[in-house]
This record gives sequence, C-alpha cells and structure tokens, in this order.
Amino acid sequence: MSAPRNAEYTKLYNKKTFLRLLRRTPLSRADAARALGLSRAAASLIAEELIREGLVMETPVSAMVRSGRPPIALSVSPDAAYAVGVYLNRDGCTAGVVSLSGEVISRARFRLEAEGKTDALCRSLSKLIEASGVEREKLLGVGISAPGPLDSARGVILNPPQFSLWHGTAIGAEVEEKMALPTLVENNAASLASYYIGKPDAKGSESFLLLLVDSGVGSGLVLKNKLFYGAGSDTGELGHVTVKHDGRMCACGNRGCLEAYAAIPALLTGSRFASWADVMNERLLAEDARDLFEEETEYLASAVVSTVNLLGIDTVLLAGDLRYEGEATAKRMEETVKARLLRKEDKPFSVLPVHSDENTGLSAAAEIVFENYLRI
Repeated sequence: MSAPRNAEYTKLYNKKTFLRLLRRTPLSRADAARALGLSRAAASLIAEELIREGLVMETPVSAMVRSGRPPIALSVSPDAAYAVGVYLNRDGCTAGVVSLSGEVISRARFRLEAEGKTDALCRSLSKLIEASGVEREKLLGVGISAPGPLDSARGVILNPPQFSLWHGTAIGAEVEEKMALPTLVENNAASLASYYIGKPDAKGSESFLLLLVDSGVGSGLVLKNKLFYGAGSDTGELGHVTVKHDGRMCACGNRGCLEAYAAIPALLTGSRFASWADVMNERLLAEDARDLFEEETEYLASAVVSTVNLLGIDTVLLAGDLRYEGEATAKRMEETVKARLLRKEDKPFSVLPVHSDENTGLSAAAEIVFENYLRI
C-alpha cells in the first residue's frame, strides 16, 4: 500500500524541486537532471509534464549558433501562477500581485484606518487583482507580512510594539474569508529572510540571520536553507532579547530589550538627528554622529555575538534603515563580532547589507505563498 504513495510523493517532490531550481535560473534538461540527481530521461519526463501544465516553458538559449540545433533552456512560464503580497509595517501597507517568476504585475501603497481596516484592505486587494488582469484561478493565495510577534499558524497579529492598530487581529482568517483565497501570515523579518534564501545577497550562506532595523528591531533566522520556527510558530525576536537587565522599559513590557536601544527612534531620542541617514551623512564630520554610529553597532553586535555562538550562523544580513551607507555599518559590526566570537580563527563570518527596492517587501510577502506551494 505504501509503494504507490511513495512513488507519488517522489514524483511530486521532483516536480516541485524542479520548479524551485527554475525560479532561480533557466536550466537545460541536462543541467536540471544533474542538479536533481536524476537521469536525463527522468528529468525530461518531469519537464514535459510541467510544460503541459503551463508552469514551465522552453526558450532557445541563443539563435547565434554556427551549426546544429540551438540549445533549449527551461524556465518558469511568466503566467504560470501568481500570489498577492501584502507588506504591513508601521508606516503603512504595500501590496501587489506577483508572478511565480518574480515579476510584480501591479502594486499600490496605502494607509489603513482603525475602523474597518480589514475590509478596506480587501477592497484595495480586489482592485489590485482587477488592475493586474490576472485570472483568479491562477492566484495561489495571499501572503501577509507583518511586524512580530505574531502567530503564523493561526494568522493572528499579537502585540507588536507601536502597532496597536492591528493588535489581536486574526488577519489571516479575515482576509481568507473576504477574499476567498488561502491566506498565510508571516513576520516581516522572517518573510524577508525567506526571500533572500539562495539569493546573491546571502553569498551562498545556508545559515544566516536577517536583521531588520527601522522603528523596531526584527529578525529572521535561516538554518540550513530553511526558515527557523520555534514553539508556537515563533521565528525569533532578537529585538526583545535583554541587553541590559535593569535597562529602559520596552513597549513589549520587558526591560532592557535590544529594541529599546537599537531601534532608530530609540537611538536618536534626545539627539539632533531625525534619521539614520542623517547620522551616517555626518559620521565622519561630527563627534555626536560618530558616537551614535558606534553605539548602534555596539548594541547590535552584542546581540549578534550571542546568536552566532549559540547557533553557529556565518552571515548577518542588514535590512531596513541600516542599508543606508550599509557597507560602513556592516564592516564595523563584522569587526566587533569577529573580535568577540568564541571561535575566532576557524569560523567564517560576515555582515552584509542586502539589496532592496520598493518591491522587495511585497515580493517577500508573496514568497510566503510560493514557498508554501513548493513545500512538500
């Protein structure tokens, strides 16, 4: 009885792994076979099935060949499938329709008021879908990325500091009911961490921490190319690790949290600077800017050292406000962390700013849906 199930599982596994590979880069049948550890014939059978299902397409690599048949590359079809991505943060909401191949078809940015906020969100999403021209049957679902802490399994935003508008909202169930689409909810930093798995920004790292610093401090942890989940579907809250046992009161109710010191508004309180960019612009000219730079990198490095020693990650990716002049911040943090690691000599470690644009957040939110679709 188990043999048919095993065969069906293996077939599904190979198909989804094939799609994962093609989402990164077009491949020939031979290259795909090698990457999957399959025979050329087996890889060709999978490719043909994916082509029939409209998920994969063939493209000649180049018409500029001297003789013989041009090599054929396989890639994800541009209209194979789509997801709606919703990136919620303290500044507002960015949403869009994204294809499985990564193209943003339509996008919008808007603010939501407290009364009827979920209804307003769903109306906006319906308009986005209509504007995109995407057939509804090709929509795999809605991915919502929001500040943590939240309960991903139940789709509930819990009590993120400075995000009271959404406290206790079962946004997953509400949006799923109103939109009639499967809806998944993930932490902002965790969704971004998942988005950067396998991308050049991570420099090939399989175990890394994404540190999202803006009005808060969020983190997403990837171990062996998989987003880490703890008990209760938590993905880690480095921002609420205690860095001073008798320190400032944090909005979460604890004292001395990293976020109470390293979140940009907390860092700049009482200073003449309005943003992290202002600090970085004057860092080489003014002592107070230089002091804030050192203070920020010191707090973050202290928390990162504990994470590296505990979990053995080899890379930290900087996202959010720290991307501005990010190379300088990354270099200073890397120097500080390396000097304090338990294993200094033989352990590779790097801090890197990530590439980001106006679509990164919503693409990361859509990736929640695609990752679920491609999961076995």
